[in-house]
Amino acid sequence: PFEVSFDRSASFRGGPDNRPFVLIGEKGLRRLQSFRQMLGAAMMRRGLRRLANTNFTPHVTLLYDPRGVDEKPIEPIGWTVREFVLVRSSNGHEHLVRWPLWV
Repeated sequence: PFEVSFDRSASFRGGPDNRPFVLIGEKGLRRLQSFRQMLGAAMMRRGLRRLANTNFTPHVTLLYDPRGVDEKPIEPIGWTVREFVLVRSSNGHEHLVRWPLWV
């Protein structure tokens, strides 16, 4: 398990009427980024190179809106990551498999 913490809000670019408003951060997301790098390396070793995309911006999407906002600092929002979930995102989100993260 590891801690994550988001300390800024911002809008990502999206469609003209569909801008994601998100939580982002840096320092509080280093363990998550490290986990993602290890997962990507393991996927490539198993022949899943095409699926191990190196572009990764940790974020939490709060809503979609036609308006965009500039990046602003916020009080940190965090929690302990205790599991990894494989999610199918097509029409909604379907949780396929869960793996607990052990100490």
